[in-house]
Amino acid sequence: MADAKTLSALDALLSYIYSRKGFSTETPDQGFTATPLEPGEEIYSNRNQRLSIDFTVERMMFPKIQAIDPRIVRIQPGANNERHKHAHESLFVVLKGQGEVAVGDTRHTVEAGQVAFVPRWYFHQTFNTSESEELVVLAITDFGLTSAVLGDYDRKTRLSERGEDAAE
Repeated sequence: MADAKTLSALDALLSYIYSRKGFSTETPDQGFTATPLEPGEEIYSNRNQRLSIDFTVERMMFPKIQAIDPRIVRIQPGANNERHKHAHESLFVVLKGQGEVAVGDTRHTVEAGQVAFVPRWYFHQTFNTSESEELVVLAITDFGLTSAVLGDYDRKTRLSERGEDAAE
């Protein structure tokens, strides 16, 4: 049996989902939007030459989206993003280039056409192993759903430039 705290969190989540008007009598094509894979709204970037960090994150905009949060991650040749963890799950679809995705202590080689999965709360980092080609990744997360339950947790889980955990 669920405790009061769990039920309260579920009630809050359901209220959030209903407020996003996801349950409707609209036909499916009214919620369909095709978005080109062109540079979108940049929502985050980080560049730190000492740590070989050089990447941007762009949001893909879909008006009816509720639970998932698709983003385009662009990592420059020979660079990487920062090592970090977060409460949401992530699927990384490699669209262009080649690299490595470190999940926990294991590195996995990836290239265009492959998919990598990062579970919740696992430290991870993506490396562009090419010296000439940008690594482009479609990152599909359940950020919308997770943030509806936990609030603004993402900034609290980033690591500092020294590689230490951010204050929680």
